[in-house]
Amino acid sequence: MTTTDTSALFAALGLAVFEHRADGLFNRIGPTPAWLQLAGDPVDLVDAYPLLDLFLSECEENWTGHSDVWTEPDPDRPGESGEFYLQAVAAEASGRRYLAIKSLPQALFTYQQLAHDFELEKDKVEKLSRELEIKRAEAERATQAKSDFLASMSHEIRTPLNAIIGMADVLSGTALTGDQQKCVDVFQRNGVALLTLINDILDLSKVESGRVELESIEMDLRDVVARAMEVVENRATTKSLALNQTIAAAVPVHLIGDPNRLRQIIINLLGNSIKFTDKGGLEVLVDFDPNDNRSGRLRFGIRDSGIGIPADKLSAIFDSFTQVDASTTRKYGGTGLGLTISKQLVELMDGRIWAESTLGVGSTFYFTAGFGLQESWVDGKGKEEEKTKATIEEIEATLAGARILLADDSEDNRYLILSYLKRSQAVVEIAENGEIAARKFREGDYDVVLMDVEMPVMDGSQATAAIRAQEKETGAQPTPVLALTAHAFADMAARSLEAGFTAVLTKPIRKATLLEALAAHCTAGGFAAGVPKNVIEVEDDMKDVVPGYLEKRRAEITVYNEALAASDFDAIKKLAHKMKGTGAGYGFPVLTELGATLEKAAIDGNAGQLAESLRQFAVYLESIELKYSV
Repeated sequence: MTTTDTSALFAALGLAVFEHRADGLFNRIGPTPAWLQLAGDPVDLVDAYPLLDLFLSECEENWTGHSDVWTEPDPDRPGESGEFYLQAVAAEASGRRYLAIKSLPQALFTYQQLAHDFELEKDKVEKLSRELEIKRAEAERATQAKSDFLASMSHEIRTPLNAIIGMADVLSGTALTGDQQKCVDVFQRNGVALLTLINDILDLSKVESGRVELESIEMDLRDVVARAMEVVENRATTKSLALNQTIAAAVPVHLIGDPNRLRQIIINLLGNSIKFTDKGGLEVLVDFDPNDNRSGRLRFGIRDSGIGIPADKLSAIFDSFTQVDASTTRKYGGTGLGLTISKQLVELMDGRIWAESTLGVGSTFYFTAGFGLQESWVDGKGKEEEKTKATIEEIEATLAGARILLADDSEDNRYLILSYLKRSQAVVEIAENGEIAARKFREGDYDVVLMDVEMPVMDGSQATAAIRAQEKETGAQPTPVLALTAHAFADMAARSLEAGFTAVLTKPIRKATLLEALAAHCTAGGFAAGVPKNVIEVEDDMKDVVPGYLEKRRAEITVYNEALAASDFDAIKKLAHKMKGTGAGYGFPVLTELGATLEKAAIDGNAGQLAESLRQFAVYLESIELKYSV
């Protein structure tokens, strides 16, 4: 029965029905009969009808299952055949409390009539409540099914995308012909476009289901804007578009908020503007919100010199799957989700988003947002600390000799990670599933573990739980275990952290992201706190050959790692034997000793000793500083 049907029934029965609220007041259900002049609540009647106050007090003491009648002459409605009386009954239905009042002439007054009318309606309400509960349960099941489907599709699509985008990045770093480089550019561009589409769909689902929670952490506004512009820089350069930023001088940059979501909004808006701009350029503008003088309120603007937007379309462009017209998708591509997601994220930040545009001249997308101010920077206090972004080469240097256990059942993904770490001189051991990873961890010594979440035999969560149990049993300090997952939902990240993972890395993962994570967690675990330098003096007649000799040894780190991962002890023995015979001759007796140790471990098939010796080998190579005779 609909609300309209219920109201019609109340009217037909001559009932004024109210639902009792938790605060003691009432909500009227349906229209009020003409005979009952209420300001809006039965409580308003107690002055005119003293017995009603007593009746309501009795209801409060025993409402559940309570059914009673209050009657009192109605002074506002004298009848020709005698006085009219007001009758009331209170009852509970499906956990909700109701009060019904009816007016009848004295000749027709019966408790049974009122009770019958109200019991009839109570049955209707209970039936309606049951139907609503069934509908609610069905809606929850449908929502969960959609979430499960999106999570599954996210994993199944992201896993191959990880290999495609990652290997395109690796290939791009090699010597290629012009045609080959164009092919790689196509792989990268379309792979990233597909990933963006997947991320948009997942983000929209998460925001609409209320599963997005904003972080509240310290951030540097300049860094957020700069990194957002880095993401779109290649696209802008390809179209010969200028890309600039202007942050007003007085705007605080040391804020508290969610840097990732703020960067996502700026990237979405910049990407949208680049798509519709063929000449000129774009600019990111940051200033105080002119319409809100609260502390930390900022206004962002992304201005372009693109095709512009018709005035009648300016509000609709923020709706899901909406573009200016049907031909826009065919000509410019995209789904129209970026602006929708940006709007919803801005609203989560207690802000609003809008656009101003002139056809043929360009558009400016504005949004406001609220942030906290870092305590040490309020009123400009605090010491400025300029941070420079470490280069890939610098990060790789910090990983020299790091012992890494990589657990992943996908051969493609293992090859990708090894390719990413090829120049780092880290020592990597492979585990094809969680059970092997847990066993290798028991037998070895690692600085960090890269653990795929979805694996056969024993998954990553179970393997990590086993690792944590062993550490607890032996009293060892926790080793950083980084989850590698193609699932992008926040609840997956939460479950991963509950399982004992130190951090969660989402596939597809780019090389820089992986290296930064490894360097951060290796350093946090005590590794790479600073490798002492070994100054080696090079004789004049050897200065032309020693650097090349060392580079060859550094390149062999990857070969050793791959051989160890494949249990190819014979290959290791040959390499080690060669180094044993040449190290001292080039002025590096330590390399001769390490070669001998590696050779013996390979003959014995001692994988643990090989891993440790390879770590020492990599650390030693990194520590060498050559000094040339003057």
